[in-house]
Amino acid sequence: MTTGFSIDADIRPPGQVGRSAVVADDDPGQRDELARHLAERGFIVSTVSGGFEALNLIGVEGSAVALLRRHRLEDEGDRAAALACMLYPHTRIILTAGAPDAQLDAEPGNSPVTVLARPVDLALLDRCLDGL
Repeated sequence: MTTGFSIDADIRPPGQVGRSAVVADDDPGQRDELARHLAERGFIVSTVSGGFEALNLIGVEGSAVALLRRHRLEDEGDRAAALACMLYPHTRIILTAGAPDAQLDAEPGNSPVTVLARPVDLALLDRCLDGL
């Protein structure tokens, strides 16, 4: 059985005042750590617990980056990331996933979404953010 959903997407270009980021994670500790780190890098950070909640924020805030949690392949995080890539091509989408995850070993450039192992290595996250 498939379930449907609808989304009201408020699509805006990236903000001019500052760089914004969205962190969607149902683990409060990981969510807070990522939000703190992004704030230290100069991002204005919004946090939510789920990937679909993040979609609206990405559009409203014109986020430069969004970190979404993936529990397993083709879950809410995966679907939200796919929608975000289509709706908000200006936003860098990063999935965080528990290892083992087959896509963690994928060749760079094969996917529009970066997948980082949990707990997230902040130095590796910084390399993903360079150039934003």
